[in-house]
Amino acid sequence: MFSLIEVLLIAVLSLALGSFFNVVIYRWSEGLSVLRPVRSFCPRCKTELKWYHNIPVLSYVMLKGRCAFCQNPIPLTYPLVEVLTAVVGVAAYLKFKPWYGWATFLVFWVWLIILLVISFIDLRVKEIPDKLSFGLMLAGLTASLLGLNPLVGFEESVVGMLAGAGLLFLINEVYYLFAKRDGLGMGDFKLMAGIGAFLGYKSFYWVVLIASFSGIFAFFLAVLWYRLKGKSKDLSLKTEIPFGPFLALGAGVYTFFAEFFKTFLS
Repeated sequence: MFSLIEVLLIAVLSLALGSFFNVVIYRWSEGLSVLRPVRSFCPRCKTELKWYHNIPVLSYVMLKGRCAFCQNPIPLTYPLVEVLTAVVGVAAYLKFKPWYGWATFLVFWVWLIILLVISFIDLRVKEIPDKLSFGLMLAGLTASLLGLNPLVGFEESVVGMLAGAGLLFLINEVYYLFAKRDGLGMGDFKLMAGIGAFLGYKSFYWVVLIASFSGIFAFFLAVLWYRLKGKSKDLSLKTEIPFGPFLALGAGVYTFFAEFFKTFLS
């Protein structure tokens, strides 16, 4: 069973963490120190923010989506990251804590949070930090070794990690034969290795399927958006689109519906 008080605490803590992850995403993307300066600042005017400017979601609403000092718009991604972090935290709690305990919940909470951070960094700079990808691999192997991952055992985690990178490498090579250019980056290979370490090789069909279709859907939404806005931005089938967020989405969906997907294929 779950506790409503615990759910609320997880939600509030997740919102606060989401605010911190916004700092991580921005500074990591810009090549800045995550820890210094300690206080947050406006990316535009560089003015140090007051504590009440950093209240998750609420500050964005009270400031009407604009910096309190320079009045430049605050990107919508800031409250979005905070809300998604809360949703992920509560969903992971409801999925894993009542059945497997706090330790397994914390493992999958961290797993989903890292996927979220990777997604937004990749969207900003089209690059996936190696530290996060290797962190996923290590965390996946450790969790399965300690028996904290109910989805895969240690052997399947190892095989999944190696097969994950190999699968995307093979897909990229096939794509290169036809397009004469790489369709995926090394960061995607490492991310897929981390996904394999957590979810095992049996997840690959669904993860890649969900990632591919959601990527195609997002591409056509972007085309429609630019046409409706009358913008001149040229989008074509050769436009570079980060694949990491869609892999992360596929992995997240599989995490919560693994039992259904396994039954569907059996």
